Amino acid sequence: MRHVSFFRSIMPVMQTSVQSRFDGAADYRIGVTVLTGFLGSGKTTLLNRLVQDRAYSDAAVIVNEFGEIGVDHHLLRHTDGRIAVIEGGCICCTVNGGLVNTLRDLFMLALRRQVPRFHRVLIETTGLATPAAILFTLRHEHFLAERYAHRGTIVVADAKHIQAQLAEQPEASQQIALADLVICSKPDLVRAPMLADAVDAVRQINPGVPIGVQWPDTPLDERLLAPSLTRSHDSQGDLRGWLARFSPLGGRHSQVRHAVFELSEPVSRAVFLTGMARVQEAHHRSLLRIKGIVGFEGESLPCAIHGVHRDLYPPEPLAVWPEDAHRSWLVFIVRELDPGALVQALRASLLQPGPESPVPA
Repeated sequence: MRHVSFFRSIMPVMQTSVQSRFDGAADYRIGVTVLTGFLGSGKTTLLNRLVQDRAYSDAAVIVNEFGEIGVDHHLLRHTDGRIAVIEGGCICCTVNGGLVNTLRDLFMLALRRQVPRFHRVLIETTGLATPAAILFTLRHEHFLAERYAHRGTIVVADAKHIQAQLAEQPEASQQIALADLVICSKPDLVRAPMLADAVDAVRQINPGVPIGVQWPDTPLDERLLAPSLTRSHDSQGDLRGWLARFSPLGGRHSQVRHAVFELSEPVSRAVFLTGMARVQEAHHRSLLRIKGIVGFEGESLPCAIHGVHRDLYPPEPLAVWPEDAHRSWLVFIVRELDPGALVQALRASLLQPGPESPVPA
């Protein structure tokens, strides 16, 4: 990569490097982990524990405060000055200004040795934020895309209130849909059946997401300390497992449902990208998450597909097909959208005849 020497000047090489999606070269960008969850879920409590752990001893912390005067960052301890505050609004609304400037400034300050070097960034959002805008910015803002890479989204879910929040608050369902790891907080405040119901409510939104229960007096879930929560393009089994957990048109939450679509005929990249752009433009507000495996016409190996709202990320080549059948599947987590109508739109836009097939067991 062009900036390998540049990054080595600001930090030691990470012991665990992430492989580039395109050429297999080591990716030396700074990993960004997003910590979110609805209002009162316990994000700051968890963040306080994270920044005191050795795994985050070299992390920069960005706290997004809703309002003109920040409070949460004063509750953090032992961050050695590597903390920045974005005040005055929700990070998903100010992302093009506050977050971009903050990440750029932190990088330049570390380069000048004006703040301690950092290997990773931890962003705590407000309880009303959705991670989609952050993911989009990290991929598409040129300065940030060359220096930072999203390594996963942690969502904190209040075991006592998450069921009601998912039923009543659109932001809560968006957060869960985009989670790479969900941590159930406050399990000591509910009985075992209610905790089980909370976990089940999360799985109804995002069936394949790993879920941890964090008790106040127990060590942190080890997954919270990993350099990356996102699965690499070599983890075909993980991707297939995620897809297989969705029922074709399931979901008990009326406003959040799943649509599963099998491509029965090969499709060219051009047709796929054009067709998906058409569907996303028409239904972008309702498309909380897009994930799948697609084999393009004329190519022997498939690609992993990821997207949110209007944004479809570049297809990621896979080393092998996850299953012998070589099926192409797309899964959509949608809100306030009829899954059947979405499937019809996909069939027309991607030139696919016939009804969809059930998800492989």
